Amino acid sequence: MKIILLVSTALFLASCANAPIAEAEPAPTPEVAAESPATAPVKQPDAAEFQFTQEQRYTNWKSAFIDRAIAKNYDPALVRSVIMPAKINPLALERDANQPEFTKPVWSYVDSAASDARISGGRNKMTEVDSTFDTIEARYRIPREVLTAIWGLETSYGKILGRHDIIDSLSTFAFEGRRQKFGETQLFALLDLLATGDVRREQLVGAWAGAMGMTQFIPTTFRDYAVDLDGNGNKDLWTDPGDALASAANYISRSGWRAGEPIMTEVKLPNNFDYAVTDGSKKTINDWTAIGVEPISGQRWSPAAGFLDAKLIAPGGARGPKFLTFKNFDVLKRYNNSTSYVMGISILADALERKPGIQQDWPRDDVAISFEDKKAMQQKLTDLGYSTGGVDGRIGPNSRRAIRAWQAANGLTADGYIEQRLFKKLMAQ
Repeated sequence: MKIILLVSTALFLASCANAPIAEAEPAPTPEVAAESPATAPVKQPDAAEFQFTQEQRYTNWKSAFIDRAIAKNYDPALVRSVIMPAKINPLALERDANQPEFTKPVWSYVDSAASDARISGGRNKMTEVDSTFDTIEARYRIPREVLTAIWGLETSYGKILGRHDIIDSLSTFAFEGRRQKFGETQLFALLDLLATGDVRREQLVGAWAGAMGMTQFIPTTFRDYAVDLDGNGNKDLWTDPGDALASAANYISRSGWRAGEPIMTEVKLPNNFDYAVTDGSKKTINDWTAIGVEPISGQRWSPAAGFLDAKLIAPGGARGPKFLTFKNFDVLKRYNNSTSYVMGISILADALERKPGIQQDWPRDDVAISFEDKKAMQQKLTDLGYSTGGVDGRIGPNSRRAIRAWQAANGLTADGYIEQRLFKKLMAQ
């Protein structure tokens, strides 16, 4: 059954790219990688630990973890067979220890997400597993275009699954670094999966950060949401598109997806618009209309849309396209807590359905500021009396509020958006 999305076509947008390219394409990286909510503070080693090599400390950690797992009533033989052979993953240590220096502008990510190759590949896959999508849509009411977009962005439709041993990666995180709590929590989830027989040890291969399968589930998500669609006793997210896509659909459905409602839609704003409302304020479509927000097409909203709640975002500032985002946008952020990621999913999904693309131009001549520049900007704003609530290189609501206040005080458009030229103006004060 093909789910029909309600509300007028003005409530949806897409990328316009059509030429097919057959080669595999890696998923684009969001402009800011969101930290896991399970991130723990870095554990400082005791002075006595410095006399041991890293390998010796890792061996000691494994012994201690095995004891903790057995104390939690996990089968001793299972725990030892899984943990004792584990090895440090150097790439996991390296990437966990380093923050990204430069971040891509949102339009670079969106362009890559809805590239010709990804659109062509997605349409082919939708045809290939059409009957499977019929079953999944009927059960979970998640549109096949959305599930296909996730499949495409996460693993290029199963072509790029990662070759890292998941036990190695997660035990490395749990051993030391910024994500020890995350790593240990995920290891216990893997033990749960192995104990129930939902997965087999030889299947546990994936990304260096611990995600697995065509739709890239971390172990806790796998344990709590994965689905054995064909009922063969194995939740195979690596080679079975039915299991992988049904699992993603189950996760999205249980996260609060509203069937028939949009993810986001492009809008236009009146002159001298107050961008303070881009701070996450939620209003109904009728309320947004009352302050001059209109569909980019110039059409009127459908009556059914008027009472939907939405937030306004302007990821490219006043010179870029603007969007209203709906409940389903927030639901998809549960999958990956990145605005650009969810925009990529929405745009690719609509492109797969052959809907028109973004109408407004991005400010492509802008140069993004680096991670270190963002920290310097936050410090400078704070020094000037515009508190950002901290200096961490991550531009959230507090930082955008401070940017807008500085912009307004200096006669600039107060849209909370900053790039290299504006950054240099700020730092010169």
